[in-house]
Amino acid sequence: MDQKCVICKSATYHEHDTLTSSLRKQFWQMTSMRMFIWGDWDLTDMESDENIQLLACPRVQGEVMKTIIFHEHTTAYSPSNRYITSFLKKYIEKIESMPDYELDDELTEFYISLISTTNTTSFAPGMCYKTYILDKEQYTRIVLQEEQTMVSQGTTGLQTWDASLRLADFFAEHPGIIRGQRVVELGAGCGLAGFTCAAMGASNVLSTDFNSDVLKLLEGNRQTNTEYKDKVQVAELDWANLEECARISSNVDVIIGADVSYDPTIVPLLVAALETMLVSPQQVAYITAAVRSQETFELFLKLVDDTGVLGKSVMDLTEAKMSTLCLPNPVSDIRLILITRK
Repeated sequence: MDQKCVICKSATYHEHDTLTSSLRKQFWQMTSMRMFIWGDWDLTDMESDENIQLLACPRVQGEVMKTIIFHEHTTAYSPSNRYITSFLKKYIEKIESMPDYELDDELTEFYISLISTTNTTSFAPGMCYKTYILDKEQYTRIVLQEEQTMVSQGTTGLQTWDASLRLADFFAEHPGIIRGQRVVELGAGCGLAGFTCAAMGASNVLSTDFNSDVLKLLEGNRQTNTEYKDKVQVAELDWANLEECARISSNVDVIIGADVSYDPTIVPLLVAALETMLVSPQQVAYITAAVRSQETFELFLKLVDDTGVLGKSVMDLTEAKMSTLCLPNPVSDIRLILITRK
C-alpha cells in the first residue's frame, strides 16, 4: 500500500512521483509555459487547488530539483537557460500562491543565480536540446538539438513544428503501422518523426532534406541518438530529381512527411516526387499538414487527385488528444493525409 507523504499529508508518494514525472516530461520537451500542465499530463489536470498544494510540498520541491533540474539527462542535454528560468519562475509563483508556503532553499538559490546570468527580456537565437518521451517509464527518448527561433539561416527546418509532433505522436500511438517497415522521411528537418519511427520498430529510416544546414543538424541528431543511429541514415534529396526519387522508391514501404506542403511553389514538386516514389498499392505515404492557408492545402489535395494514379484520405488531427507527446492545442488545424497508389 502506497504511503501518505509525512510532510504534506495530502497525497501519497506515488502521486508525488506521478506529478514530478509529468513535469519532467514537459520540461524536457520545452513545452510552452502557456500550455504547461501543472499536474498529471495523462489526466490534463491543470489548476486544481489540490494540484497546487502538491506542487508546494517540500518533498515535491526537492524532487523537482533532484529529478528534473539536476537530473543527469538535463545536465547532458539541457533546455535553454531562458526556458529553465521561465519554468522555475512559474513554479515558484504556483508555490507562493499557497498559504503558509515554504520555498526550498536550493530551489530559491539556484533560481536567483540563474536569473542573474540569463537574458529573459529578448529571445536570443541559438541551439538547445529538446527531449521527446515516447513511453510512460521515460526510458524511450528522442533527443534533438533545435534552434530556438522560428527562422534561422534562412530556413524553418531547424525547429520541430506542430505537424511533426502530431505525426510522431500518431506513430507512437500506432506502432504496428511502422514496425518492420522501410521508411523514407521527406523534408525531415530536425528528424522527430523519422527517429520516432525507428524507436517504434521500423527496420530502417532514410531521413532526407535539401537544405545543407538542416542536413548537418539532422546528422548531428542522428549521432546523438545512439540507440537508433544504425537504423537511421541521412541523405540529401531534391524532389525535382525524379530519377533519384525513383531509385529510392524500390527500397521503401512507408513515406512520411510533416509540414512539407506549406509552400505553394514546391507543392507540385512534392506531388511529383510522391507519384514517382509510390509505385505499388502496398506502399503508403503519411503526410501531416498545418493548414495555415486553405488555398495551399486544397492545391496539394487537387494535385494529388490530378495525378490520376494516386488516391488519398484525410483525417483531422486538430482535436485529437496527443497521448504520448506534449501538445494539447496546436496553433493551426492539423490534417493527416494518407496517400497510396490506386
